[in-house]
Amino acid sequence: MKRSKTLIAQALSTLKENMERTGDPLGFRHTYWTEWANGLGLPKGGKTVLLTARMYQMLPYVIQTTDMVASIKPLLAIKGFGKVLSMGNRLAGETVIRLKAIGAKKIKARGTKALKGIISALNSVGEYPAYLYEAEPYSGVLLYDLGLEDGIALHINKVYELLKDHGVEEVIAVDPHTTFMMKEIYPKYIKNYDIRVKHYLEVLSEGKENLGNTSHKDLPKEFVMHDSCVMTRDLGIVECPICLINLMKYEAELGVRVWDMGEILHAALVNPSSK
Repeated sequence: MKRSKTLIAQALSTLKENMERTGDPLGFRHTYWTEWANGLGLPKGGKTVLLTARMYQMLPYVIQTTDMVASIKPLLAIKGFGKVLSMGNRLAGETVIRLKAIGAKKIKARGTKALKGIISALNSVGEYPAYLYEAEPYSGVLLYDLGLEDGIALHINKVYELLKDHGVEEVIAVDPHTTFMMKEIYPKYIKNYDIRVKHYLEVLSEGKENLGNTSHKDLPKEFVMHDSCVMTRDLGIVECPICLINLMKYEAELGVRVWDMGEILHAALVNPSSK
């Protein structure tokens, strides 16, 4: 129990420190979240932007970080190791995690397909959002979920100011957690909050007739759909990256293929042979 408490305290401290230093939960200073958009020609500015909040792009690094933390649990009992870990995160964490994530090509490819599928689907219904590229912020949802209230207000204000500086009036979010954060939590911290926020499925539902007409329909005939708890309970959107990373662990064991909705859209609209 003592080791678990030490691990949790260190993780929270490191996360908060990362956000304060770089605005990124991984503590990365170098851009890692824009590569998926190469060759798509997305405009860099506009009133409506697609906000990935780096969620899909983080997946390879999250997996490696989780594995690294699990491997050092026994060391947490050593007096002073927490300080060493924190220093190591600042000095070498990004390099080590990036190198380890090179092998996580499958999940990186799936995240890229999901994002490209979302863009293709939005274009199919007449939506052509801009993308902020290297200026795109992280939403801060981990700070909120973990109860780090003293850090969340500052981060939210920074994100809001950044979006306003870029002339953003509407955000199309790609994951449930960012949607919830920006729809329900940001207004509690920003007086006269005036940025419209939609999940991309809300946008697609408004033009679903056009979406159906462009589909290649080269997909399995039946799916079992998983409604994200955030989408269903918190946002009321019945008809997600974190869900994908948790469920895909059991693909081999259960003999099933777990799809992210963005991957389905990619297979239907971009590459019919991506099964």
